[in-house]
Amino acid sequence: MQSPPSARAGVVICPPLGQEGVIAYRTLRLLADRLEARGVASVRYDPSGRGDSTADADPEAQVRSAVRAAALLRATGVEQVAFVGLASAALVAAAAATEDDALVLWDAPDSGRAWLRRQRALATITVGGERVVDGVESLIGIDVTPDEAQALSALRFTPRTGPTLALVRPGGRAPKALGDVATAEAPGSAELLDGTSIHARIPGDALDAVVTWIDAWAPTTTVPTTAPVLEPLVDVDHRVSERIVLLGPERLFAVESVSSRQSPDAPVVVLHNGAAEHRVGASDYQVTLARRLARDGARVVRVDRRGTGESSVVRADERDYLFAQEWVDDQSAIVTALAAPAEQLVVVGMCAGAWVAGRAHEETPRLVVEISPNDYRRRPALPGAYSDAVRAIDAPSPRRQWIRDRYNVVVPEWLRDRIARRDRSGGVLEHVKPLVTQGTDVVVIVADGDAELFDRLGGQRALRRYPVGGRSGGVELVHVVDGDHSLFSPAMRATVIDEVRSRVREAFPVPA
Repeated sequence: MQSPPSARAGVVICPPLGQEGVIAYRTLRLLADRLEARGVASVRYDPSGRGDSTADADPEAQVRSAVRAAALLRATGVEQVAFVGLASAALVAAAAATEDDALVLWDAPDSGRAWLRRQRALATITVGGERVVDGVESLIGIDVTPDEAQALSALRFTPRTGPTLALVRPGGRAPKALGDVATAEAPGSAELLDGTSIHARIPGDALDAVVTWIDAWAPTTTVPTTAPVLEPLVDVDHRVSERIVLLGPERLFAVESVSSRQSPDAPVVVLHNGAAEHRVGASDYQVTLARRLARDGARVVRVDRRGTGESSVVRADERDYLFAQEWVDDQSAIVTALAAPAEQLVVVGMCAGAWVAGRAHEETPRLVVEISPNDYRRRPALPGAYSDAVRAIDAPSPRRQWIRDRYNVVVPEWLRDRIARRDRSGGVLEHVKPLVTQGTDVVVIVADGDAELFDRLGGQRALRRYPVGGRSGGVELVHVVDGDHSLFSPAMRATVIDEVRSRVREAFPVPA
């Protein structure tokens, strides 16, 4: 919650579902910052059963959580409440808001049924393999039971008479079921939501439109507010407790999970998420992994590196730190702040987080697990350089496309491949060498595409050079056939969680 000592009104910022919420995290945090600057309190939350919240099988948890967030705001003293829902969260916001509440619907789908149909189509294309396991369906970044899928499908808009704003993409329209409501264009919505988190850009103009409308709606007078008292330690399930910690000189936001009977000899596990995404991971897998590791007896910290989640100041034009030295420095600061002895340290990372974990040689951890690594560069990138390059490749300008077409004709494929790999100089062998020569065991978990890259960049040579059980550390490969890089596949996530737990138990036989 962000609340000035006196507030004009309060805003419930509803999080979009699944990967939409992961991509939009920093945008919604910046929205809260800008509202606070206008004297408006706000609350952001993880719905019950999602993200960092505790487990909840109630199919109505999404709407119920939004209603509870509004009650929390009112308990601080604010009298007027607005709901803001981006993308799929527009359906949740509309269901939670009364006609006395204000409502901002930003890039709303036509209905829950339409949203679910599109997500299923995207998941079929992206995930591949079996998406339904034990009745639970995996979409892009969210798993849903049949009851929850039915509840989400049933969400729909009804005519609004209370203060309402519908923000639409340029040339778009508001859902017809809303009736005659104020509508404005929100440029940049596609650039935020329609790609991966690497492509996403914070839409400053759209944020301005939301803040301006709420500023005009909110009363000009303020009322004193009293911030709620937060529990410093939360009991998750009578076996695992969690607390928020701020680590290092950058005060990096992290969630620490421990067992109710923590051994002083317990392993300390640092979890790095992929890309520029925050601590929960694909389909909340890092939350699940952290809590299971804690039940096994480990002390676990899932962290937001700079430019992700709750760490560092948010700016509309912020640069990410993908494969940058800043994230390596963050890792050193995290380990130093945790005061974890090297012989008890485990570092686990996914994708870009795997690269960061692989740079932990100065911390000399006992074990490093790299999940879906796809870059083995030795020279860090400049802030923003990697994502800029990805955007240029995936959405080239007409001039760049013209050059690319001719380049592909003139330059042989073998040479193009070699040039494309020049920023990954050193390959797998040089990537793992600083770790294994100091006694660290490295486990690499990959799906098919990343396994092929591992082999192409010298992975098999690294396996032969540094076998497990040798004099120093060793390298081991776990190839998940038909898995996926992003861990949207339920089979891939289950394998990753089981492998990490088993490796930690093997290295640290501490009783649970």
